[in-house]
Amino acid sequence: MGLRFRLYRLMIVSLLVFTFIWLFQLKTIYDESPEKPVHILILSSWRSGSSFVGQIFNHHPDVFYLYEPGRVVWVKFPHEKASLLHYPVRDLLHSLFNCDMSPLHDYLSRNGRYISDLPFWSESRALCFPPACRAFTMNEPYDRPSCFQRCGYVPLEKMTEACSLHRHVVLKTVRVLDLGVLLPLLQDPRIDLRIVHLVRDPRAVAFSRLNFGYLKVEDLIVTRQTKDLGEKRTKVNVTDVMANICRAQTEIYTFSQKNKKSMQGRYLMVRYEDLAREPLSVVDQIFNFAALSFTEDFREWLQNVTNHRRPKQYGFMNFAEDSRKVIVRWRGGLKHSISLEIQEQCREAMKIFGYTPVRSTKEQNDLSFSVMTNFESNDKH
Repeated sequence: MGLRFRLYRLMIVSLLVFTFIWLFQLKTIYDESPEKPVHILILSSWRSGSSFVGQIFNHHPDVFYLYEPGRVVWVKFPHEKASLLHYPVRDLLHSLFNCDMSPLHDYLSRNGRYISDLPFWSESRALCFPPACRAFTMNEPYDRPSCFQRCGYVPLEKMTEACSLHRHVVLKTVRVLDLGVLLPLLQDPRIDLRIVHLVRDPRAVAFSRLNFGYLKVEDLIVTRQTKDLGEKRTKVNVTDVMANICRAQTEIYTFSQKNKKSMQGRYLMVRYEDLAREPLSVVDQIFNFAALSFTEDFREWLQNVTNHRRPKQYGFMNFAEDSRKVIVRWRGGLKHSISLEIQEQCREAMKIFGYTPVRSTKEQNDLSFSVMTNFESNDKH
């Protein structure tokens, strides 16, 4: 009861804050000065490649990046519905885009005394160098395992200093399933918010989820219709989860289409498969959208990491892999019966995003049979 009361209190405060913005903001005015920070939200679903896209941004020297900050909200309120948790997640993102880390104290253990109290903090390059961490110099290469061992016990407030030094603030989330919830952020004149919407073949997502095995709480929240129903269920079928995810990704895209004028320059849809097949050209497109430069050093890093020419780095995530092989792995590993179920549940999403159904096991296993159609991923936004 106490947690639910706190959640409702957060929602009331959120409503008051954004009502104040609406009352005193007659129209949205965006400062076109090149010195103004640019804010990027990578919006996606679980097992869709968003961690990889996050690391692409993370390896750019102009970027302050945080890996999935919304997770702390879902962990705090594991028995709520996703639609209810949208609002505290949105408010947290809003604060972080402004380099205000104080709301994290409400969600982290020990009230967020140290940077290391934030899960997966070492996935952020900016937190592994001064001013956040002085164990390394700016000339040293970014190494996540070493950072994890040497940079954790730093006051959380140092995150604000590190964030303020960067022109681009990039956050990644798979916990916003409704683009309309982000309207107050898109209309805030202090934030130049641009959304990179990453989608992936639902069959590949389902295959990855089945082999990942650490999304029990998330699956329950995504599929929960009422609190009582959610508490009674201890396991959900991947098909049910994918039905909700596909519907959410479709609605996000549809919202962007219905609001083209206001979303112009603020929304970019990217298919993971296009990124995997043509990483240089797709990242160039993403960086143009995000107002980031494409340096030669970064180009070399991207070529290495997508062609498995980079030494393996042990830790939470390893990105050095042949990206072209990754995107077809589901075709030989996912049961065809499950493929058929996913195709049925995700029919609209597959049609919108350009994924072709397979009608037999033979088609699924035949890599010469294309399961994608051409798609103009930026849709001229």
